[in-house]
Amino acid sequence: MFGYVKPDKPELKIKEFESYKAVYCSVCKTLGKEYGLLSRLMLTYDATFYCILLKAVLQDTPDCATGGRCRFNPLKKCNYIPEDDILKQAAGLTVIMFYYKVLDNIKDASILKKLSSFLIYPYIKIKFKKAVKNYSFFNDIISLSMEEQWLAEENPECSTDLACDPSAKALGKIFAYNITDENTAKTLYRLGYCVGRWVYLTDAFDDLESDIKHTGFNPFIIKYGLKGNANTAVDCEIIDGIMKSVRLTANEAASAFDLLDIKCYRPILENIVYDGMEAQLLLIKNKKQKEYKR
Repeated sequence: MFGYVKPDKPELKIKEFESYKAVYCSVCKTLGKEYGLLSRLMLTYDATFYCILLKAVLQDTPDCATGGRCRFNPLKKCNYIPEDDILKQAAGLTVIMFYYKVLDNIKDASILKKLSSFLIYPYIKIKFKKAVKNYSFFNDIISLSMEEQWLAEENPECSTDLACDPSAKALGKIFAYNITDENTAKTLYRLGYCVGRWVYLTDAFDDLESDIKHTGFNPFIIKYGLKGNANTAVDCEIIDGIMKSVRLTANEAASAFDLLDIKCYRPILENIVYDGMEAQLLLIKNKKQKEYKR
């Protein structure tokens, strides 16, 4: 998870955003309780989406939130929902995915990222072992995905489909895990697959210039024949082509979401799937256009 799956705040009602924040803060609180205060820094919007999605298909009503104080900033008021298995599951998944993100940075990242990842590795390794004790199925899924990912990235002719397939399959399995209703499980797998593919492509789009400069792997470098040097230009035609590809995947995710029986938190999830993902894509595009105008 990379933090791209988040709501488009201006399009949410105040009460809906407060409900979203309550889940977000509760995942953070659960991370701190289960894995220590510093583990709260691993919190992502993606984990919050996963938590809300599970609650939306498994619960009949949204959670009732109560007021509290933020552990990082005691002056800040927060709302929290009661701790449950879904929150603990989201926290465990966050730790496990962060661990593999650190490993991936050590293997294939800029020197600065490699150094910072080496420094935090001993700490995250301890938390990872604890998370795996309770959520070994997440580790099985993600470790296999990372092996497939590394193999795909070693292919000099790796396509975008081949590159994002391991991440997409992993998130599909994670979304569908332990869902007893067969139709719901299949739909959640499809939604997870599309969201996982969208996240991978969006991250590749966001990192494109950096990967060109530092000769890192990026499927769009291969697809568009971009040379690995700092002077390579990414023109508007390439950006438009990438955005079209990413939007097609977002549309597939929305189609899968429409098939789900959402029992609660619907406005929040609709905002994320219909508006939030597009807003993140436009944010990346606008950032790139500003940089090119300098």
